[in-house]
Amino acid sequence: DFTQLVETIPPREAVTIVNTYFEAMSGAIVSHHGLVLQFIGDEIEAVFGAPVALEDHRQFAINAAMEMRKRLSQVNLQLANQGYPPLRHGIGLHTGKVVAANIGSPHRLSYAMVGETVNIASRIQELNKAYNTDILISDAVREGLNKNIDLKSIDPVAVKGIRDPLHLFSIDHKTM
Repeated sequence: DFTQLVETIPPREAVTIVNTYFEAMSGAIVSHHGLVLQFIGDEIEAVFGAPVALEDHRQFAINAAMEMRKRLSQVNLQLANQGYPPLRHGIGLHTGKVVAANIGSPHRLSYAMVGETVNIASRIQELNKAYNTDILISDAVREGLNKNIDLKSIDPVAVKGIRDPLHLFSIDHKTM
């Protein structure tokens, strides 16, 4: 709902709000061995397990997502005290093979992940609105978890550009 918020407040206030959000969420990602790749509008793209492989990258990503949930509550409390409506976010987690490389031109390079895995993670993130969830994970992420987490299975869903339907799970709000 950030687009709607931006329409109702001055640009400087919007920048302050999005920077507050990015700082809190980036802190959660980095504290769980993640790497923030880029900010895209009001979105954050991050990776766990690159450029250095992490054996438990799935668990680190789940832990970061749950910490992001907690931090969003804190950000929203801060925003409410300033008279702003609460923010919502959707987190999509997937794991698989990617190519990690410096991409761009001689004028501007950025470290990025490329491949179907990245596209699937993006599609999963977008599905949070449809399912009224905040954290969705793929079956590939669920299979590699090393601790018990309360998950709710979602019927397999077809997503644009992906041949086979995805079996997704939401992380219960009781799991904190």
